[in-house]
Amino acid sequence: MTNTNALPAADEGPGRGATYRMVAPSRAGTVRIARDWVVSVLCGTGWAEVAERARLCASEVVTNAYRHTDSAEIAVEVALRDERVTVYVYDRAPELGLRPPAGGGPPLLATGGRGLALVAACADDWAVVAQGACVKVVWFTLLSER
Repeated sequence: MTNTNALPAADEGPGRGATYRMVAPSRAGTVRIARDWVVSVLCGTGWAEVAERARLCASEVVTNAYRHTDSAEIAVEVALRDERVTVYVYDRAPELGLRPPAGGGPPLLATGGRGLALVAACADDWAVVAQGACVKVVWFTLLSER
């Protein structure tokens, strides 16, 4: 499911849980650091059952922020709420990537262009949202398997 109009409504206001945030320079190594950090947060807070899906989705979204924007920094936030985890990836290119990939996808032998399709297949919900004039956030939610 894709909602390109808003952040998840369920994350508005106070909720049970915690939020963790990291900010890193936009460099190739940040992709590995961010995905490992997301997994570490999840495993360290009792959410190991969604860690592998989060690893894949975080890797794809952070890779897109690195490859397709000129942001100096990429921020990653992990919000733990009741029965779900939402991961937010922020960059400074709101004009890029606000439309989900068109149907049909990349050519069969293409080596790229499948990242958001993988996120859509692995996440329970996701979206791309502009926040004001200078920030874009791509978020995905994983529901508890408990």
